[in-house]
Amino acid sequence: MAFQEQALIFLVFVFGLLVYRWASHRRRAGGLPYPPGPKGDPIIGNLRQLPDGKKEPVHITYKKWSKIYGDVFSIESFGTRVVVLNTAHATNELLEKRGNIYSDRNPGVIRRLSTDHHFPSMDYNEEFRTYRKVVNAAFNPTAVKDYHDIQEQETYECLEHLLESPDQWFFHMRRAAGSIILRVTYDHKVTSNDDRLVEINEAAVLNNLRSVTPTAFVVNFVPWLQYMPDWFPGTGYRPFVKEVLDGHMRNRNTPWVELKERMAKGAIKPCYASRLLEMKGQITGSDDEEYIIKASAGILYSAAVDTTLGTMASFVLAMLLYPECQKKLQVEIDSVVGKDRLPTFADEDRLPYVRYCVLETLRWMPVVPLGLSHASTQDDIYEGMFIPKGSIIVANQWAILHDESMYPEPMKFWPERWDGRFPQARDSRLYAFGFNRRMCPGRHLAYRSVFIMAANLVSAFTLMPDEKSPLPENFSLSAGQTFKCQFAVRSPEKAALVRSTASTIDSN
Repeated sequence: MAFQEQALIFLVFVFGLLVYRWASHRRRAGGLPYPPGPKGDPIIGNLRQLPDGKKEPVHITYKKWSKIYGDVFSIESFGTRVVVLNTAHATNELLEKRGNIYSDRNPGVIRRLSTDHHFPSMDYNEEFRTYRKVVNAAFNPTAVKDYHDIQEQETYECLEHLLESPDQWFFHMRRAAGSIILRVTYDHKVTSNDDRLVEINEAAVLNNLRSVTPTAFVVNFVPWLQYMPDWFPGTGYRPFVKEVLDGHMRNRNTPWVELKERMAKGAIKPCYASRLLEMKGQITGSDDEEYIIKASAGILYSAAVDTTLGTMASFVLAMLLYPECQKKLQVEIDSVVGKDRLPTFADEDRLPYVRYCVLETLRWMPVVPLGLSHASTQDDIYEGMFIPKGSIIVANQWAILHDESMYPEPMKFWPERWDGRFPQARDSRLYAFGFNRRMCPGRHLAYRSVFIMAANLVSAFTLMPDEKSPLPENFSLSAGQTFKCQFAVRSPEKAALVRSTASTIDSN
C-alpha cells in the first residue's frame, strides 16, 4: 500500500475518532463543558503544553494556571484528560465527599504496566482494600507507639554520626530513616554504609514516583504506542517498566528470605512482618495472606524513607532561613528536657513549639507537591463542569497548603500560625499525606519520626548556613537536590551526652 494511501487512512481514522468523541461528549455531558484550561492544538490537544518541570516546578505552573482558568482546570491530549484541583474545597468535594468514584489511581499505561501488587499504585478495588487493612493494622495511631524505642535509638545514633561527619548530614539522615523503617518492617538494623537491603530499596525508590506521574511519559496520553515496535518514537518507556518490576521483585523477595530464616531460628524481635505472620490469616481470612504481608512489606521502605528524609531536609532548610525559630525551639527544649538527657517521646506533650514546627514544615514545603494522582471511575458533574469517566485527577497539595485564605503569608515559615491565632488553618497533615481512601497509611509513623528527629537535632546542634554555598529557594527531593550547611554542636557537654547515649544503645 502506498504511503499516501496509508496517510489518508490514518487521517480518516483520526477524523472519525474526533467525531465520535465529540458526539459522545454531547450525549454524556448534556452540553456541559469540560473544566477549562489552556487552548490545545488539533488532534494532539495540550500535548505540547504539558509541563515537564524543567523551567519551574510543575506545581508552580499549575498554581499559575489556576489563576487564569480557575481553581479546577483541565488539560487533554489524545482523549486523556487531566483535571487539576487547586483548593481544599475542590478536593473535599471530590476526593472526600465523592471518594467512592475518585479513589482509583490514574489509568496511565505506565502505572498499569508497572503496578504488580504495588499497594500505593493499585486501583481502588477489593485487592487494595485487603492490603490497606493489613497495613493499617500495624500503622494505626495506637500501633505506631510500639516503634517509639526504635525511632529514638536511630535518632540518637544519627546525632553521633553528625558529630563525626556533619558534612554528610543528608546521608546520615537517609540512613537513619532507612534503618527505622527496616527495623519496623523486618527487624533489620542498618549497621554499615553499604547495607544490602538499603541498596536494593534505594535503587527502586527513584522510579516509584515517576511510574505513577501521569505526565511523565507520552504513552500515558497516546496508549496505542504500547502496541508499536521498539524502534517507534515514544516506546522508550519499556526498559523503565522492566526496571520498576524488577525492583518490586527484589524489594519483596530479598528481605523476606532473611526474615523467614531468622524466624525459623527464633532470632528475631517482633516487627511488622513477624507480628502479622504470627496472626496466621486472622486479619483478612485469605489463603494468600502471607503473600499480601510480603508484598506490602516490600513497599514500606520507599513509602517511608523519602517522606521522612524530605521533610527533615525541609526542616533543616527552615532552620537555616529562619534562625529565630531555631532559637525558640532550643529554648523550649532546654526548659523542658534540661541538659542531662536528650528529648524522648515522653516529652512530646510539653513541646508544643516542636509540634508547630513539624506541622509548618509539612505545610511550607510538602515532599510530594502534587501527591499521587487519582482517577474517576464514572462520569461526574462538578459546579457545572463535566468530568468524564477515566479522567486523571491531580490534587495540587502545594497550592492548597499555600492558600492565603487558610494560611496567611503562605510563603513564610511561621510556626506560630499553629498556636490557634488562625482558626481557619487546617492541620497540614490533612493534605500533605493524600486524601480519603488513598491517604498514606504510614503517615503516623512518618510524622513521629520527623518529630523526634527534629527535636533532637536542634537540642544537640545549632544549624548554620555554609558561607560558600547559597541556600536553595525551593527544595525537591525527587529532583535529587541537597544543600550544604554546618552542624555546630552546642557545647562539649552536649557532644559527650550524644556519645554516651549512643554508646548505651550499642551496648544493649
